[in-house]
Amino acid sequence: MSVWLIEPVDPLIARDGRPAAVGRFSTVGFPYPSMTAGAVRTRMGSEGGAFVIPRESLGELRENVIVRGPLLAEMAGEKDEISQWLAPAPRDAVFLEDAGKVNLKRLAPRPLRSGEAMDSLLEKDLTPLRFHGGETYGKPPAGIPAFWNWKDFETWLISPRDRRDVDLQSLGAASLPVERRAHLAIQPGERVGIDGMLFQTAGLRFLQNTRQDGPSFETRRFALSVWCRGGHVAGRDLALRPQIAPLGGERRLARWSPASHGWPEMPAAIREKIAETGRARLALLTPAVFEKGALPGWSGGAWPLDGSITVNVRAAAVPRPEVVSGWDLFKGRPKRSRRLAPAGSVYFVELNGSPEDRRRWCDETWLACVSDGEQDRRDGFGLVALGTWEDEE
Repeated sequence: MSVWLIEPVDPLIARDGRPAAVGRFSTVGFPYPSMTAGAVRTRMGSEGGAFVIPRESLGELRENVIVRGPLLAEMAGEKDEISQWLAPAPRDAVFLEDAGKVNLKRLAPRPLRSGEAMDSLLEKDLTPLRFHGGETYGKPPAGIPAFWNWKDFETWLISPRDRRDVDLQSLGAASLPVERRAHLAIQPGERVGIDGMLFQTAGLRFLQNTRQDGPSFETRRFALSVWCRGGHVAGRDLALRPQIAPLGGERRLARWSPASHGWPEMPAAIREKIAETGRARLALLTPAVFEKGALPGWSGGAWPLDGSITVNVRAAAVPRPEVVSGWDLFKGRPKRSRRLAPAGSVYFVELNGSPEDRRRWCDETWLACVSDGEQDRRDGFGLVALGTWEDEE
């Protein structure tokens, strides 16, 4: 079990599995777990550049090689050291601009009042979210970060508080820039273009320019990080090794290397607060696959990671769904399209059990995957971090 870094050398084309438009290959804003999981298994099962796992062992490969992530890591120095981890912006944090200043407001559940009811199509025990502190004014500002620095994200998990006059640029990083390229099909053996055979690709650049003024520039360098566990497949022990290998569409190259240290550990303050109150926030770090769409199928039932705890969702901050498909190499056909709860979604949950059971639950759930399906969890869908939830009333 180890954490690896995948740093794209070229713009990364991370597609969602939809058919390409005529002459155009676009990318999603951040790779889905299924892409990195498939790439990890391909790298483990390859020798000398060729994939050597027999077809009858592909199911064994999917079950035995477990992948979590990807998370975004910022790199620094010439030795490929990790300067910090970054997390998708949590959806229970809202930025509003008022009188020229940007304020951070938090969303929190509130009980239904007399005469109020939730939509009957939703879970009957769900409660609405509201801004903490009463009336709120302003409009969303420009430049809201898509990713938070882990230090700020961890502070938000431990004790979410409204903030005034927030510096958005210092809070995290913007979405990865998209680079578009035009291509021309070449006549084989003649080195001349074919008339009308033009197409365009769009890929994610893992470099960001932090200065927009003047001819000079300063860049931030990023990489994907995955937690993976090798396995025994087709009589072979599989493991990753450092290499330059393809990733994503068009077989663009990426540098694969072990991370200098593991993913962040859970703060003790979060564990103790959840054990005391029996309440938690689940913040998705990767998109999740739930049988009810935006709502987990395990709410009120068996917890997918085993254990004696029952978890009930009381409120949720979930944006519009994302859609993913792909190619199933094992079955030799396209995967069905599925809706995902996007990364950054936040679920307010209540736990039963003793304080010791809750502590154990925290340790098992931190940076684990909580999608409904076991294979989806093996693929990295539904990676979560835990935060505290204080009673608003």
